[in-house]
Amino acid sequence: MFNHIERGLLASLGQLSQQSSIEVIDELRGEINQPFSELLPLTDFERDWRDVSLDFDTLEESSRLDEIGVYWQTKPPLPQFFGEYRIPSPYEVLAQGTQDTGGMGIQRVQRDFLRQLRYIDHAWQSGSGSTTWIRMSPNTSPLEIWQHDLTMTGGTPYPHGYVQLDITYRKYIETLILTKGTRGWQYLFADVPFRDSPIAEIAENVTHMLQVFPDLFPEHDYSELQQRWEARR
Repeated sequence: MFNHIERGLLASLGQLSQQSSIEVIDELRGEINQPFSELLPLTDFERDWRDVSLDFDTLEESSRLDEIGVYWQTKPPLPQFFGEYRIPSPYEVLAQGTQDTGGMGIQRVQRDFLRQLRYIDHAWQSGSGSTTWIRMSPNTSPLEIWQHDLTMTGGTPYPHGYVQLDITYRKYIETLILTKGTRGWQYLFADVPFRDSPIAEIAENVTHMLQVFPDLFPEHDYSELQQRWEARR
């Protein structure tokens, strides 16, 4: 039986496919597998995770699907924009291993930061370079969520392109259901302006989304996202 989060993700895919003005290019629907709560202790995956704890809402209810994803784009008369995501299973999140930081010419603090990251969402078709990470850092609650794009956002002491999001893992998945993975939606939860910034072009997708999604999907409430958009204009 699907839980609340899984039902929301699957319903979101259905809502996209029902819209004649949206073309679903590809989608992924995995099978139910182990939840995070059955994969403890974390030290079975990384010895350095002795003092790392998953948040209660992550353990309580999150997607158990092997994977779920979609890649879509709008069609006329809608403005042109697209969305994409792929959410890996809890096991894949924990077992994926560290990034290869060899030869990157970065400082030790940046290398340590990158080694703590595990992706929880990524662009799997378009090649846009968008990836969202959970930071498995000790003695931290809630665990940090970071967005990476091929832009010059962020910076010291972290590598360029990485921006911390004001969002939890659970809230991230819930917001993904609203946004359908619209390119750049994550920056609604980042301290980054949408105008005169490296993400200005990416942010056009978010602007279009908030113009048309409240009418396309009236069953969802976009007021919080609208408020965040206004704060970053």
